[in-house]
Amino acid sequence: MIKRFYSSLILTCIFAITSFAQTVPDYGMTKEQIEVLNLDCLHQRGFTGKGVTIAHFDDGYDGFDELKAFEYAKVNNYVKGQYDFQIDGNMKYKGNGSHGTNTLSIVHGYLPGQYIGTAYDANMLLGRTEYTPTETHKEEENWKYAVNWALENNADIITSSLQYNNFDEGQGSYKYKDMDGNTSIIAKAADYAASKGILVVTIQGNFGTSDWYYLATPGDADSVLTVGAVGVDGMKAGFSSYGPSADGQVKPDVMAVGFQTTIIEPSGDIRKGNGTSFAAPAMAGFVACLKQAHPLRSNMEIITAVRQSADRYGTPDVKGGYGYGIPDACVADDILTTMDNQFPKQKSWTQKSEYKFKVKRNKIKIKTNSDKIGMLTVHNTLEEVVSSGSWPSRKIRIKRLKKGNYTFRIADKDGKIIAVENFLKK
Repeated sequence: MIKRFYSSLILTCIFAITSFAQTVPDYGMTKEQIEVLNLDCLHQRGFTGKGVTIAHFDDGYDGFDELKAFEYAKVNNYVKGQYDFQIDGNMKYKGNGSHGTNTLSIVHGYLPGQYIGTAYDANMLLGRTEYTPTETHKEEENWKYAVNWALENNADIITSSLQYNNFDEGQGSYKYKDMDGNTSIIAKAADYAASKGILVVTIQGNFGTSDWYYLATPGDADSVLTVGAVGVDGMKAGFSSYGPSADGQVKPDVMAVGFQTTIIEPSGDIRKGNGTSFAAPAMAGFVACLKQAHPLRSNMEIITAVRQSADRYGTPDVKGGYGYGIPDACVADDILTTMDNQFPKQKSWTQKSEYKFKVKRNKIKIKTNSDKIGMLTVHNTLEEVVSSGSWPSRKIRIKRLKKGNYTFRIADKDGKIIAVENFLKK
């Protein structure tokens, strides 16, 4: 198993494991793509997305009304709404496209012994925003309107496997410089959704072998979780686009299986498919399970934990196209449990093996006898350095920081990260 940056935290939730452990279903053909994310571990802890609502924005969900893979969701009243924004009316489950069916199956499919999705107990909202025969800015506008619909229907998560850069003649295409998180219609809509508390999951794009080999929008939005594709062996898929965004963000944020992913067709056939389109919904199910486990944690706190659980978090691989790497569901769960326990009592000292720290309103205090420490830095939820100090300074001032979630990092004298802590600026 890949060594995780936060592997030392795995044993911190023994109580949670023993209290909520349950027998995981027989995953069948999805077993390997679940296990790459260690999501079977989180399912065993009892977190399968129950009570969490995921809004899906895609082209169409042909066959949804007849597929056995979604009968479990229907019987359990997990389908909370649908709308076709292309025609401004109710959706038809025929003739609109299979892409949405494929991506939906990765999260919600449930055929024990054959096929199990990443968050099979989550609620779903189905939104059609894409019109496959054309590529126009109207589809971005549809997506923007769908955000308000998702908010009205109490969505916790939006997952969308749509990518935009080139448009039909006369529409006006985007350039790489526009992939800055602040230019495209859809990136602005995604960040708006995030500002309202929705956790947005989207794709890095499938241009890794093209002249345009960078990400596409809305993957450039700064407050979303952008997902690239690997195979079950953990190796990046060649088609998975590269970062960074035009404004220098590490993109993708994380990776999931998008090469030879097991998906379900409208016919009911189970087959393999390729695309970051299939990596993003896998991650949407991942974060839905985390949201169930930690309902008080915000969208950005969950994204922070997901990044920190990934195998390249200490040394993100932008050039190689991995970003922070492959996340670990139970490590992310442990990180969020630490937040749950730590945030309410920050005025007291938090003891670690080689140091202890305390967060007060205007500063972080550190005490240690270790001679390893070299640099202290504070990062916001976008991973930007917002404050720093060099040892032997015993504190970092955070007076000027806005209220919110931050990461405090300790690096050794060679610059290698040796500890990461999360805290709230109140």
